[in-house]
Amino acid sequence: MTEQKYTYKKWKAFVNLSYQDKLMWSRQLIASALKLNNKPVVCLSWGKDSIVMLHLIRQYCKNTYVVFANTLIEYPETYKYRDMMLKEHLTDLNYFETKPIKQFGECVKLYGYPHKRMTAEDNTSKRQPKCCIYLKERPLDNKIKELGCDVEFIGLQTTESMNRRRLFMRMGAYYPNKTRKINVCLPLAIWNDKDIKRYAQENKVPLNPLYKIMNRTGCMFCTGFLNWREVMAKYNKKLYAGILLRKEGQEILKDCYDSSIPPTTKVVGILEATL
Repeated sequence: MTEQKYTYKKWKAFVNLSYQDKLMWSRQLIASALKLNNKPVVCLSWGKDSIVMLHLIRQYCKNTYVVFANTLIEYPETYKYRDMMLKEHLTDLNYFETKPIKQFGECVKLYGYPHKRMTAEDNTSKRQPKCCIYLKERPLDNKIKELGCDVEFIGLQTTESMNRRRLFMRMGAYYPNKTRKINVCLPLAIWNDKDIKRYAQENKVPLNPLYKIMNRTGCMFCTGFLNWREVMAKYNKKLYAGILLRKEGQEILKDCYDSSIPPTTKVVGILEATL
């Protein structure tokens, strides 16, 4: 399997394939990547994409390494979901967790709150917030090197952003990361959320209950994506008010403290303890 480059037209043709054709494409890609490598690793976030990807891969390789970059500031629902899945559905998983090199509070003090990631439309911002590097990327890289893995499976949908689409067009769905000295495989590159939900439903794969509240998982205090304000306020207005005050020094609206939106009453306590 060699690196491939695609035009926009070719990418569009891929993402417009039928669900069954996408499924066949993913299975062939996974089988080929496993044939070419000896020590696969799945990067698991406990989000819908990575859990569906893991289910797909385990049909071909049960003993793949699975690594979760635990930032220690994931949503409470994610930790509950993780515990349930490991206890009830993934009891035989070859599973590892990493811990941050620097805590989130330390990163905020040193570098400020996460800035918006660089997009294809705006190249004035820095590419990666520092907290992502110290909470996720470096711990994950260190563990993967320690395990001696030669191929890394990432559940990335190229339909989610222009940067992801351009990555696929430039590198394809399987390519060597020469800097990190590992092959990268993107089995869900041409999928969309509808495909993910269909696969989960048909294969009885439980999804993180956080998706009943919002359409993302990840770090609870993240301010590095475009609509973080709406997402955080929807999840917990007290949390949003606290972050807004710390990040931008804005006045806290009185009604922010009248919300009963938890899904958990511990969110504000977590915020205070972290920062």
